[in-house]
Amino acid sequence: MQLQPMTTITTKGQVTIPEAIRTALGASVGDKVAFFDILHDKKEVTIKIVPSQSVEELYGSLKTSVGYIPHDKARKIAAKLLAKRYS
Repeated sequence: MQLQPMTTITTKGQVTIPEAIRTALGASVGDKVAFFDILHDKKEVTIKIVPSQSVEELYGSLKTSVGYIPHDKARKIAAKLLAKRYS
């Protein structure tokens, strides 16, 4: 295993990902970092860079004057409007 660039954990628990690693991962400013498969006994972790425009991040970003309508109620309203339009 080749030694990769090293970084230090700050008192706030933060680290700077070295440029070579960011480049290899295709990471850019604003991307999120997710940690998977944490193996406590081996101190190994899988790191995944999540693009900053993920669906989860966009949830709730659009403003609307329409409140939440349950799916079944929305279908009934749509059915009534379509029946009225095509009758």
